[in-house]
Amino acid sequence: MAQATDYSLANQSGSAFRTELNSILAAIQTLNSGSTAPSNLVADQVWIDRSTTPATLKIRNASNDGFITLGTVSTNFGLVSASGATFTGDITLNAQADVRFADSDSSNYIALQAPATVASNVTFTLPSADGTANQALKTDASGNLGFASFLLATETSNGQVVTGGVRGAITTLTDAATIAVDMDANNNFKVTLAGDRTLGNPTNVVEGQTGFIEVHQDGSGGRTLAYSANYRFVGGTPPTVNSTANAVSVLGYAVMADEKIMITSHLDVKAQS
Repeated sequence: MAQATDYSLANQSGSAFRTELNSILAAIQTLNSGSTAPSNLVADQVWIDRSTTPATLKIRNASNDGFITLGTVSTNFGLVSASGATFTGDITLNAQADVRFADSDSSNYIALQAPATVASNVTFTLPSADGTANQALKTDASGNLGFASFLLATETSNGQVVTGGVRGAITTLTDAATIAVDMDANNNFKVTLAGDRTLGNPTNVVEGQTGFIEVHQDGSGGRTLAYSANYRFVGGTPPTVNSTANAVSVLGYAVMADEKIMITSHLDVKAQS
């Protein structure tokens, strides 16, 4: 490494001239390498700063009042190699840019990208090991991903065959003069009557849906339940729910065509006596 006090060759004897010229050439040859900046700086002057490990390549800015750091003097100046690289810090792809994984001949790729709008920063942490066959990734709602087993359905020529129990939750309906039933919410429902009520025509009805509606009397009892026009009954006679205080009646239903809901009933569901 070498530096020169200046790059101006003064008139002098041959020996002194040669010594100064060699000093200047050595400085140029080593890019002014040294632990401190060279003297007599000019714009665009290059300097290898040996005060850092590894050394840093710098260039004087156009205003000649500071240096611009180009990179460390190591393999490829610390820049990413086209043949592969290891990053030691975060990588940000702006403006929804992709990470692309090309196939064997690089003719097509699979890409991952951020959504168009992200309300706040999210970090997903991958699991530390592979899961077992047929497991899927899940999140713990804190960004930590892991593998878990889920109920799998195997398609057959007749529909779906499910191994393991399938359980439908029960949605509590809001008691009102006309009780609203949203069949998108669930298959099974329950309601406690606090007065004479009408079971309203369900919304989001799809042919083939089945389930039940538990009808509970409150502590006073004596409550009646009428039915809106879309319900159908065996023999055309609507069931009369048990009116005893705290009694439970269960109405089974099946959705037929044209939003017609067939009702069957169990009017006194209780423990054996």
